[in-house]
Amino acid sequence: MDDLLQEFIAETRETLEAISGEIVGWEADPGDRSRLDAIFRFVHTIKGSCGFLDLPRLARLSHAAEDALAAVRAGERAPDQSLVTVILAIIDRIGEIVEAIDAGEALSEAGEAMLIAALDGAIAGEVVPSVDTADAPAAAPAVRHAPKRSVRLSVDLLDRMMSGVSDMVLARNQLARHLRMIDDPRLESMLERLSISVDELRDTVTRTRMQRVESLFSALPRLARDSAAALDKSVTLTIEGGDVELDREMIELLRDPLVHLVRNAVDHGIEDRVGRLRAGKAAAGQLRIVARQAGNLIIIEIADDGRGIDSERLLAKALRAQPERAAELAALDEDGRLKLIFEAGLSSRDEVTALSGRGVGMDVVKANVEQAGGRISLTSRPGQGLTIALEVPLTLAILNAVLVEAAGTRFAIPRQSVDEIVAVDGGAVRVDRVAAGAVVLLRGQRLPMVSLPTLLGQSEGNAIPGFLAIVSLREGRFALALDGVNDTQELVVKPAAPAVMRAGIYAGQMLPDDGAPILLLDCAAIAARAALAFERPDAAVTEAEVVEPVRALLFDDIDGVRRMIVSDAVDRIEGVTAGAVRALAGGLWLTIGARSIPVWAGTGAVAGEVRKVLRLQLDDQELAYPIADPIEIVPLPQEIAPAADPRGVIAGLAVIDGEPIELVDPLALFDDATASAARPVCLLHGAESGWMEAFLKPAIEQAGYRVVRRAPPGLPVALALAMEDDADTPPVPALRLSRERGKPLYRFDRAALIAALKDYAA
Repeated sequence: MDDLLQEFIAETRETLEAISGEIVGWEADPGDRSRLDAIFRFVHTIKGSCGFLDLPRLARLSHAAEDALAAVRAGERAPDQSLVTVILAIIDRIGEIVEAIDAGEALSEAGEAMLIAALDGAIAGEVVPSVDTADAPAAAPAVRHAPKRSVRLSVDLLDRMMSGVSDMVLARNQLARHLRMIDDPRLESMLERLSISVDELRDTVTRTRMQRVESLFSALPRLARDSAAALDKSVTLTIEGGDVELDREMIELLRDPLVHLVRNAVDHGIEDRVGRLRAGKAAAGQLRIVARQAGNLIIIEIADDGRGIDSERLLAKALRAQPERAAELAALDEDGRLKLIFEAGLSSRDEVTALSGRGVGMDVVKANVEQAGGRISLTSRPGQGLTIALEVPLTLAILNAVLVEAAGTRFAIPRQSVDEIVAVDGGAVRVDRVAAGAVVLLRGQRLPMVSLPTLLGQSEGNAIPGFLAIVSLREGRFALALDGVNDTQELVVKPAAPAVMRAGIYAGQMLPDDGAPILLLDCAAIAARAALAFERPDAAVTEAEVVEPVRALLFDDIDGVRRMIVSDAVDRIEGVTAGAVRALAGGLWLTIGARSIPVWAGTGAVAGEVRKVLRLQLDDQELAYPIADPIEIVPLPQEIAPAADPRGVIAGLAVIDGEPIELVDPLALFDDATASAARPVCLLHGAESGWMEAFLKPAIEQAGYRVVRRAPPGLPVALALAMEDDADTPPVPALRLSRERGKPLYRFDRAALIAALKDYAA
C-alpha cells in the first residue's frame, strides 16, 4: 500500500503542475472541450484513487468538483468566473492535502465544507468576489501531445549515469591520444566507430536529465490570472517554446525568479485599464513568455506592453537613498541606469502593494540567475513595454571552467565568476600590503586580494603572485592570486569525496581529457573563509570620474609577433589536440565534437601544429584564430595609430608598456565569412527545390550566389532556379533546368549550369 500511495502522490504532483493552466485557459475559452475533458479526467482519477486508498477528504473534494464539471459538460451549468475560481481553490486544496500526506503531517479541514458548498452555488458570493470579466482575454488553445511511455528515475541515479559516461569519454580521449602515435588505418577505423558510439551515448544520457520547459511555465497562467485579478487588471498571457528542453536542476533554479518576473510584469509594467485606454492601448495587457535555444544556451524572454522602466525616476530614487554616489550615478548611461533595478532596496514603485514595492526581489533574481551560470538583461521601451531576457546554460552538469595553477596543483574556477585575468607584472595592476592582508589597485579600483596558495597553506602571505583572477560575486569583487592560468574547458562537474568537501572551499571535482581530477573552487566560500569586507563594486580611489577603458587580450601569435584583440570579441581561449585542425576544402578547419569551425590561416598556421586558438563569435558565425600563447588582458589605449593598409586585418598600432603592439580587427577576420551576405541571392523554386539544394548548391555557390529555398523578407532575389516543366512561375527571372540530356541546361550538366549562372550575373 505504501508503494501505491507514493505512486499516487507522484502522479498527482505531476498533474497538478499543468492542470491550473488548463483551468485558466478553459475559463478564457469555455468552448474548449478538450481542456474541460482533461480537467474532468484529473478529478475523476483523484476520486477513484482516493476510494481505493481510503482518503475520504480528497474523495469529497474531488467528487464535488467532478459533479460540477459533469454539469458543465452536460450543458446544465455555465463555466463562469466564480465556478472557475472555486475549482482552482479545490485544486489548490488537493495539492495541500497531498503534500501533508507525503510529509505525514496533520492538516485542518477548515474551509473545505465552504468550498464544496460554493460549488453548489449556495454561498458563492461569500467565497468568491464578483469580478468583471467583460474584457477578459482569450487564450490560445494548447497544443496536445500524444502520451509517451515513461518511467521515474531518481536524480542521483541520473547523476551516476552521467558520471560513468564522462569517465568513458575521458578514457576514449586518452586512448585516442595514444593510438595517434600508431600508424594503423584499422585502429583508426575502430576508434572512429567507438567515438561515434560514445558521443551518441553521452548525448542520450545527457538528455535523460533534460525536461521540457513547459513544466516551468505550467503554473504561470494561474499566477498571471490571480495577480491581475488582485490588481483589477486584464492580462493576456502568451507562452511559446514549451517544447524546449532544459536541465531538471536548472528548471528548479529558475522557478522562483520567473514567478517574480511575471508578478513584476503584471504589477509594475502593465497599466490598469483606465491607464491603458488613456495611453491608446487595448484594455487587456499583453504578457509574452518565449523560450528558445541558441547553441548551448536557453534564452527565456518575458515581454510586456506596459509602461517600461522610467530610468530617470529610478536614478532619482537612487540619489535620494544614496546621495554620496551622486558623481557616480550622474555618469551612468541608459543601460547603467536600468541596471540600478538590480540593486538591493531599490524599487521602481513609490507605494507598497501586496505584490511589490519593497525593493526586494530583482537583486535576488539576478543573483539566482547568475548562480545558475546565466545572465539577465533588460530592454526598456518607455511607454511601450519591457523585455527581460534570461540566458542560462542547457545543463549544470557541464560547466565552462578556467583551469588555473596554485602551489603546484591545478584547480578549476567557474567561468561565469571570473570577470578577467591579469598578469601582475603587466603594469595594469598594483598589489599593496595592508596589515595582514593585501589590496589590489586595478584601474582606479581597490579590490581585496586572497592568495590561493596561502589559503591552501603552501606559501607565505607576502609572496608575489603571477596572475590575478578578478572574481565577481553578489556581494562584490575580489582578486584571487594564482601561480598560473592554463586553459578554458567545458567539463563535467562531479561530487568530490566528503573529506575534501569538508574543507569548505570546493564545489566538486572535474575531469579534463588527461583524466587527472581537478577540484572546482567555490569562490563565495573562499571569500567567506578569508572574511573579506567588500567596498562598493563601483567605488573609485579618487573622487574623479573613472572611465572604464576597453579591454584587449594580449597574445603571442604563431608567427612570433605579439598582437592583441578586443577581449569582447573573444568567446574563449581553447586548447587544441593534435590532429584537430586539418587542411580541408581549400582551408583550415577545427573539429570540435560534431562541429567544424573555420580557422584563420593568414599568419601561416599549419594543420596539425595548432595547439591554442581564440574562439571568436560574430552574430551566428564563429571563427578560430590560432595563437602561440595568451599573455594577459590589458586596457586598450585611447591613442591608436591607424594601419597603412585599411583593407588588412591589422587595425593599427597601440603602445603597451613602451612597446608597439598590433591590434587585430575582428571584423576584418570575419570579412570572408560575411562576404556571402553580399552575394546575389539564388532562389531554388518549385517542388524539386530540395533536390536542387542537395545536389546543386555547391555549384551555385561556386558561381558566386547565395542559395536560399525561401525568399528572406527584405532581401532582394536576383535569380530563381526551377524545372522547365514547373507550371508555377517564380517571382523573379529564372533559369529553367531540363530533365532531358542534350538540352542547353540539362540538370546533371554542372559545367553548363555554372556557365549560365555566371553569364546571368555578368
